[in-house]
Amino acid sequence: MPFQITVHQPERILEVVYPPQPSQQDVDEYLSRVKDIIEGLGEWSALVDQSQLRVMPGTMVAVMAKLNAFAQLKGMKRSARVVSTAASGLQAWRMTKQAMLNIPARTFETRDEALAWLKNPDDE
Repeated sequence: MPFQITVHQPERILEVVYPPQPSQQDVDEYLSRVKDIIEGLGEWSALVDQSQLRVMPGTMVAVMAKLNAFAQLKGMKRSARVVSTAASGLQAWRMTKQAMLNIPARTFETRDEALAWLKNPDDE
């Protein structure tokens, strides 16, 4: 199953749902598709659901960190990640640090919590 990508208008939230075990082909296709989408968004927020992802290989962490750095340069203003375990939360934090993000970034246990945080930036 490939990555699922949805753009929510008018909130300009780019939602990505990771598959449980992405193949290299899945990752390559995702990178190509999502970069094209990001180029046309202007200012936007990211909702990344990694709750189905078992473990992200170290090489994929580096690739996703580069993608996040690119995304920040292209208008990403907030980043919310949905994770299912403490280990995946730690991995998301590591990727955020590796990307040197200086935007608000948080992890959540549910999609609804993440979406609410993105839609209400003043509710810190």
